[in-house]
Amino acid sequence: MKKNIGHISLLIAIGGLIITEVGIYAGALQNQIWEILATGFEAATIGALADWFAVSALFHEIPIPIISRHTNIIVKNRSKLTEAIVELVTTKWLSSEIIQEKMEGVPIAEGAFKILEKPKNLERAIDFLRSLLNRFSDNMDKPQVAQLVQKLLKDQIADMDIATPLGRWLEAIIQEKDHLPMMNRLLDESVKALDEPSTRTIIQGKLKWALEAYEKQDWVKKSAVWIGKKTGGIDLDLLTDRLLEMAKVLAMEARRDPEHPIRQKLDHSLLEFGQNLQKGDPNYLVFINNLKRKLIEGEQAQSMYSEILSRFKTTVKDQLESNDTTFMMLLSDNVVRLIKELKTDKDTQHKIDEWVKETIAHLIDKYHHEVGNMVRSSLLKLDDKGLVSQIKDKVGDDLQYIRLNGAVVGGMVGILIAVVRILFLQ
Repeated sequence: MKKNIGHISLLIAIGGLIITEVGIYAGALQNQIWEILATGFEAATIGALADWFAVSALFHEIPIPIISRHTNIIVKNRSKLTEAIVELVTTKWLSSEIIQEKMEGVPIAEGAFKILEKPKNLERAIDFLRSLLNRFSDNMDKPQVAQLVQKLLKDQIADMDIATPLGRWLEAIIQEKDHLPMMNRLLDESVKALDEPSTRTIIQGKLKWALEAYEKQDWVKKSAVWIGKKTGGIDLDLLTDRLLEMAKVLAMEARRDPEHPIRQKLDHSLLEFGQNLQKGDPNYLVFINNLKRKLIEGEQAQSMYSEILSRFKTTVKDQLESNDTTFMMLLSDNVVRLIKELKTDKDTQHKIDEWVKETIAHLIDKYHHEVGNMVRSSLLKLDDKGLVSQIKDKVGDDLQYIRLNGAVVGGMVGILIAVVRILFLQ
């Protein structure tokens, strides 16, 4: 109905004009009131036609000589209209000052925490963090990362005294017996290593090398070894088995007995090592400095960091596989706890709001021209037909009322003129 109201008003004005004029001409309508109505319909018709032309000229070209150059106004002036809209949006509606002013009273942090309280939103936030960490871990084993880690370590510990704190740490853990679990694990691994075929090969090779070196000392020792091999007194396989068995028994005894002499000897050696590090013994400092240099310099160090980062990447990927892993559950618990704490911490909320608003204000000042570019780009993407269609969709109904107003106002003015003519000019 709204889309046709302009046409209806024009038809009513024209219909009324025809009926009244025909009736007056035929003599059927003799009263002066009909002359007033006829004048009113005449003026309404002129007003409706004028406004129809004005509205139509906005969107279409009307083929009337001379006048046609001033029709199809929107299409012909779309460049000017585009720039005018861009200026209006950027300097009036969405100026940086207005945007910042509107943000002043907005409690950004409080609103964000309320949103995150809802389970679905919290789950999405956790998924986002997981995705972010996953993307970060993708590049964790890149050579550039290993180089960065190596550089950071070199910058941080190149001139750092690590001997003294290391010595204090060794002395403390030995005196407090905190190293016992590590020692037990070392002994357990030693027992497992003694059962490895490669360990047996190494031991047997060392025995063979020792016998060969013993043979080379003089002819007596060489003869003794030769006789031992020929008589079976020297059996490398048997000697290897016995040595491995003795080593396993010794390791297992040390594992069971915290006061075992081997443990005490190791404890004493470590304690002495830690104390000498604290005293600054040059021999021990040379060892630590060499170790430190190997950890932060050279291709071998970088290769070691790459291997560590690669393994760490695999671990991280496994932990980020789903929200049910140990790491993700820990992350989720901490996020929930943090949200609950910040929800009631008005001071922190205020600081977050200030930081967010300052950041947004900076970005607005820096990229505010992009608002105009977006508006301009959106308008330029439309062809002439699309532009006209969108404007019609937005203001078409109001333009129909303009046509209706033209008919109504024109009719009222026509009636007023007719009344004045009758009263004062006749």
